[in-house]
Amino acid sequence: MRKLIFAAVTLLLVTACLGSEKNKNSWSRTISGDMVTVNTESGVAYTDNAAVTVEVKDVTTPYINLLIEGVKFVPMMPDVNFLVSDIFFRVYPSNDTNDPLYGSWIFSEKSVVPTVGGVPREEYTMLNFVGSISDNGVVVDFDVNFGGVVYHATFGKNDALQTWEAEYKATADVVLNPGTEGAMTSTDETLVSFAQANLSKQVVNITFKDFRFVAMMPEITFTLTDVPFSFSEDGTMRMFNVASIVPTIGDQKFDQYTMTNFTGSVSNNYIMLNCDIASMNARVTLTGTINQ
Repeated sequence: MRKLIFAAVTLLLVTACLGSEKNKNSWSRTISGDMVTVNTESGVAYTDNAAVTVEVKDVTTPYINLLIEGVKFVPMMPDVNFLVSDIFFRVYPSNDTNDPLYGSWIFSEKSVVPTVGGVPREEYTMLNFVGSISDNGVVVDFDVNFGGVVYHATFGKNDALQTWEAEYKATADVVLNPGTEGAMTSTDETLVSFAQANLSKQVVNITFKDFRFVAMMPEITFTLTDVPFSFSEDGTMRMFNVASIVPTIGDQKFDQYTMTNFTGSVSNNYIMLNCDIASMNARVTLTGTINQ
């Protein structure tokens, strides 16, 4: 029964939400845009025109084929057409119809091997292959090792490179010397802002405004930059599990506030974060709700 319900929902979304060329059993859509490829060693970026065709052979199954045409990682490279087959997608759920990803198909694969002219080409293996498909366009993001150099490639229409931002009212409980008889707890309130500059890249900047770890400390505003996250299985939460991260204040890193065991999650309405700050022998637990 659950499979039948999912098939029905998938068919409805294909035919109603992402209108395009279609028949009863299949669906396809072609988007022209730019492929931006960055040499991760030199930082040099190269931009070239490309096109992505999304194909669903059977609308009752959550799998897509992606044909990426006219790909060049470097200027002297001839155009190559990559086909990536049977990519599993899921529909991004949201209670907010203004959410940029509302109703989108999203996909995330650690590694895929494309075919060129029907032949699998492992030398073009795409790592961290993620993206989204919506009414606004297609975004595809991946890494590839070409000629011994790792390149980071992003395809998308300008209006498809969307952002996500949210702000939460939060309370932080800070325990000094946790687990000892001399443990002390202090509480502070802060605004926590999340900014995801590109929905195809699963990293966010997290800013804590006017925050202090202990009562006698002056308030500071600091940012955690490019914090990686993963989506929960149902797609409703961004989840964090980072071994160590250094906050910045302005443009300066503050190693003395290095956070370890940074874990937690953020949903449309709620936030929960935990971390340790070894230099202060402190454990921070932060919870809050969306700032409206």
